[in-house]
Amino acid sequence: MNLEQRFRSLLTIWVTDETRVDNLWVELTNKYNETHRHYHNLEHIRALFAYYDDYNTELKYPNEVACALFYHDIIYDIWSKKNELKSAELVRAHLESYRLNDSCIDRICNLIMVTKDHKPKDNEDEKWMIDFDIGILGRSWDRYHVYTQQIRKEYSAVPGFIYRKGRKKVLDHFLEKDFIYSTKFFRDRFEIKARSNIKKELETL
Repeated sequence: MNLEQRFRSLLTIWVTDETRVDNLWVELTNKYNETHRHYHNLEHIRALFAYYDDYNTELKYPNEVACALFYHDIIYDIWSKKNELKSAELVRAHLESYRLNDSCIDRICNLIMVTKDHKPKDNEDEKWMIDFDIGILGRSWDRYHVYTQQIRKEYSAVPGFIYRKGRKKVLDHFLEKDFIYSTKFFRDRFEIKARSNIKKELETL
């Protein structure tokens, strides 16, 4: 199933008007295709759904997680600290207009917000959401290195010494944690490689 088919299949659970679903898809693709995005684009969303397909049977609310995956980076501005909040507000405004259950909307927005600091509450779906989002950290070094270059391109307007300082802070934050990943599945599969990749990147900064 491609992304558009997946999106339509999901949204039609809640939205009966096909024209509205069309408009939502156009909005989503326009946002993720913005020219300043080199990593946080539709390829990122496809990668997250590859993890989702592997582990969706572990999720309590798989539809809400899928919706959050689509919308968690719909607003992306490197100068803003409110991207997740604005993304959550956007999806809330859309879903409230379709009279979706409040608790369902809250779950989706909370899943989006948890990608800001990667600190889940005692909520298994939030743990999966975070691990899907940072799965890239535990990929092969070649893929990880491409990711670091894509992130640098997104921050191309930031001078090198400032970027290196900020990036080091982010990477140190991951290494200081007892575990980078929140679920046992991802720890077993990616934890060691993620730490190795991060340490190797730090050596290059």
